[in-house]
Amino acid sequence: MARKRRDELVELRLTPRERDLVLKHTFAEDAIAEQLRSMAAGHTEDAKVLATPSDLDDFLGAIANALNHCEDPKLSSSLDRLYARLETLEREVQARVNSAAAGAWTDGLCRAAEAGNTGDEGYVLQFRIELLGIDPPVWRRIQVPAELSLWDLHVAIQDAMGWLNCHLHVFAFLGTSRRIGIPFDDEPGAIAPGWEHPVDRYLDHGAPLALYEYDFGDSWLHEVRFEGVSRKVARRKYPRCLAGARHGPPEDCGGIGGYAEFLRAMADPKHPEHASFLDWVGGTFDPEAFDAKKVRFSDPQLRLRQTLDG
Repeated sequence: MARKRRDELVELRLTPRERDLVLKHTFAEDAIAEQLRSMAAGHTEDAKVLATPSDLDDFLGAIANALNHCEDPKLSSSLDRLYARLETLEREVQARVNSAAAGAWTDGLCRAAEAGNTGDEGYVLQFRIELLGIDPPVWRRIQVPAELSLWDLHVAIQDAMGWLNCHLHVFAFLGTSRRIGIPFDDEPGAIAPGWEHPVDRYLDHGAPLALYEYDFGDSWLHEVRFEGVSRKVARRKYPRCLAGARHGPPEDCGGIGGYAEFLRAMADPKHPEHASFLDWVGGTFDPEAFDAKKVRFSDPQLRLRQTLDG
């Protein structure tokens, strides 16, 4: 096994009571538990464990799994306290990791710009988009060039999710009142134009989440989660869809509730609206169908001209 660098490790301290809690219960069979077991029996001081962020994440998962199956209130309370303390530590660790990654990304972009390599040898941003309120989830994973605007990201989301760009949209960002999309003529300034705002100014390691709403009538809400940055691959076309699951709802079906009723009608030939819905969607609809290889991305500038002229 490759030796872990010191700066990749976090020191984790467990009290004797917490250490005993782990060792007396078989919920933890991971790197942290293994270190605890290797310590001398009867050790009464706080246990010090060195763990990677991944080890810590696995350990938290094991505790959460134990909580889900625990029927002893006292034990459950102890596990819950341990989980809460370690979760706080994990957030602190992740914040440091994100900060370092963001710095490396910025340095990389600056070096690329100085070398004149911001074109085909530039960077791409990766996002996971999930349509909220539907279970099992409808989601997509896409990559877009780092230099794109939020309008360009909107068009990529539309194409990946299967929407038809028939309605208004808006991006909202956690912790701010900023709203970016297509401005309202009767509310100047309420929504800023997406084509004037670069994606990487709003979504990066420091601000990884946004809410994207499409069609204010049906109110389709999407979580847009930034997942990382990487170099472009030569001769590969972007945007591109890497993965996803399930067919998106048809336009104008009435939001989450309307879509649920649509699926019930489509699944039941005796439903009074089965025939009309079948005709409406062109004769067939498989809610489980999705193939990332079949996603085709539109020209965002052409979409913009069509939108503004319309």
